Amino acid sequence: MEPNAPGRLHLYSLPNEVFVQILSPFTTRELLPLATVSQRFHALVLRLLHYRLLLSANLAEYKLILECFHPTSKLIEPHVFCTYLGTPGLSDKYEGDGSLYENLDTAEKLGRLGSLYSRFKPESPDEESPALRRPVNLEGFEGFSQLCVVVNVVKALPGTTHLLSAVNVEDGVIRLFRGWLKSQANDPQSFPDQHTLWVTQSKNVGLKFRVREVTRLDTSLPVLIHRDEESFLTYEIVIDELLVRTTRLLLTVEKSLQEQQHYPNAVVFGRAFG
Repeated sequence: MEPNAPGRLHLYSLPNEVFVQILSPFTTRELLPLATVSQRFHALVLRLLHYRLLLSANLAEYKLILECFHPTSKLIEPHVFCTYLGTPGLSDKYEGDGSLYENLDTAEKLGRLGSLYSRFKPESPDEESPALRRPVNLEGFEGFSQLCVVVNVVKALPGTTHLLSAVNVEDGVIRLFRGWLKSQANDPQSFPDQHTLWVTQSKNVGLKFRVREVTRLDTSLPVLIHRDEESFLTYEIVIDELLVRTTRLLLTVEKSLQEQQHYPNAVVFGRAFG
């Protein structure tokens, strides 16, 4: 009897609803290889990942924490929480005009998910300044300064500051060169495409910013190194948004869930995240 003959049941006889129930427990990393099995599996995996991104992008049960500091101020620069602003291009519209996959070939659709970035606003601890600011100081002999950027997704025990999970999203160092800082501060509109600082070459996390030169002594800025009046330059990085690749957020949330399942009574010890 032929495989598709009447009365013969096979794998693809199952309705999509059953496939979804079977595939839902799989992690994203486990699902991706299944997309190559057939066009039907590709469509099912794409749909599952699409809605997982919708659920994970806003980090409903989690908090996104940004640490941004000069290497010398690691122990004194406080972390900040970030508020979700949205994910441009991602909506519950899965098919048709205006959808994320409009005019894309089947093979391109999964790649489209990897191009999405979720936007977050770092919350400034200074009530008088809505934007997060970080000083950048350069002595005359220094060609560049550095900013360490650490982004974590954390989940706290309800009503406490005790962490049930803390998973790193990105940890890297950005170099800010003297000439680049000067050009950004003098004419910030000349380089609109360069107003995102990527933490690593993978471009999973970026900072949207502005550069301001501090022309007079600002007592609100911490003194990190000795000031040479003739050669010392101070700039200020104004961080407007934090960009995180949405698929990276999804993988981070899944890792957090796995940790909580394997160690349900665990509490993370370290710096307080209150």
